[in-house]
Amino acid sequence: VLSCSCLSDLREDDVPPCTAENKPGIESQCNVLKSDKFKACHNLVKPEDFIQSCIYDMCQYDGMKSALCDIVQVYVDTCRNHGITIKWRNSTFCPLPCPTYSHYTDCVSTCPSTCNDIFASSLCEKTEDCTEGCECDDNYVLSNGKCVPLSNCGCRDDDNNYYSVSSLSVEQISGCKA
Repeated sequence: VLSCSCLSDLREDDVPPCTAENKPGIESQCNVLKSDKFKACHNLVKPEDFIQSCIYDMCQYDGMKSALCDIVQVYVDTCRNHGITIKWRNSTFCPLPCPTYSHYTDCVSTCPSTCNDIFASSLCEKTEDCTEGCECDDNYVLSNGKCVPLSNCGCRDDDNNYYSVSSLSVEQISGCKA
């Protein structure tokens, strides 16, 4: 017969390593989770624990904004798992940087159009699942992870093989269907 005994936890409670000067400002920033923007989720996901984690992390990392944005992201993801979608990012609050020729959207296609399949997003099976991210601007599609103009896409031959523009010779271009 095995028996287990645990040692008592003698550690001090974790107190956020804030200075008296920076704690009020950090608390104010983390309390954004109590704002009307997130109110639709408050009955399902209480913000208090997230706010405490936010305060701790921001104090730990000397007010680093990415700590705030990370906690807000986790809260929003938790809300989404409960069926509540919150549009919370904007150009000044936790902006999501997007590559050239793309933009942020709160609900990006799970199968974006690419040079290889320009109709992918319209033929994609629509699901309720939605995630934020970057999508290519109008008249741009993905090619090797970058948004490129549709005119820079290659073509397919009679056997449906795809060729990028850079790999094509003049003779091949004449035998391709765009």
